[in-house]
Amino acid sequence: MKDFLKYIFGLLVLVIFGLTACQEKQIVEDPITPGAYGYTLASFTTDFTGTTIAEGDTITYTIKLSKMLDRALTFSLLQTEGTAGELDLVWAPVVIAPYSDSAVFTIIANFDNLPEVAETAKFEIGVFGLADKYLLDAATVNPVLNLTINNTNYAAGLTVALAWEETADDWDILMIDEAGAGTAYATDWTNWQGATAANPEIMFLDDFEPYWLIADGTYFVDIDPYVVATSVTDFNMSVGHPDGTVEFFTFTFDSAKADNGDYPITWAYSTLEIVKTGTSYVCSLLPEWTGAKTDYVSLNQRGNYTYLKNARN
Repeated sequence: MKDFLKYIFGLLVLVIFGLTACQEKQIVEDPITPGAYGYTLASFTTDFTGTTIAEGDTITYTIKLSKMLDRALTFSLLQTEGTAGELDLVWAPVVIAPYSDSAVFTIIANFDNLPEVAETAKFEIGVFGLADKYLLDAATVNPVLNLTINNTNYAAGLTVALAWEETADDWDILMIDEAGAGTAYATDWTNWQGATAANPEIMFLDDFEPYWLIADGTYFVDIDPYVVATSVTDFNMSVGHPDGTVEFFTFTFDSAKADNGDYPITWAYSTLEIVKTGTSYVCSLLPEWTGAKTDYVSLNQRGNYTYLKNARN
């Protein structure tokens, strides 16, 4: 009887040891070994080389599967680092349909007409959906790009952009010719492209529309507090020159100093002076205005706006 019990005990030990060994093997074994099980391999080819692009440039990848699948695969872009925002790179997910084996993935550096510093973006192209990615061979190597995106200015003239943080406020930028600033100026503003309720507001000098073409001379860029609830506003103004250079100006507007009760509807404040000579533009920030309210002239434009010559609050 004792021998029988020893025999039974020995069998139980062997069974337990065998189950433990099988369990450990299942835990440590890689479920997908690259290239071992005939999974579909994705390859990526492109003519792009380097690490620098400019706004308006396009990068194209051709994606090829080693064999067709009976279901769709979706390829997308995943940005992991960089200063570029979601509007700086334009792309859309690409689907390789069932029983197809290729697709083209396109990335465009958005030309946004906003003068700005160069931006960076590090991103990867691949299949990132949890269900999709296990359909591809683990040997698939996703392309990773680490790019510098250089600003592209409007080539035919000067670009002026005004940005501010308070998104509920509506500031406009307008431009006026110095020749009409000190008289009973009865014609329109020289340029009001920057009066659109956008943030940033952007205007062009010598734009492609003949209406905005301007002669050599001195001009003022005015800020107009169209609908503003914020008492103190910090501005960033960027100026893009045709030669590719960008200038940056910062200033603050304090409504407490503004206009003795008429704020915010009827005053526009000169902020930037622009001297145009041919295709050359010299820009300078005007000093803060400290004069009396009588230092203005009426303008018969959009409800008799008033204009402060060389006046920046």
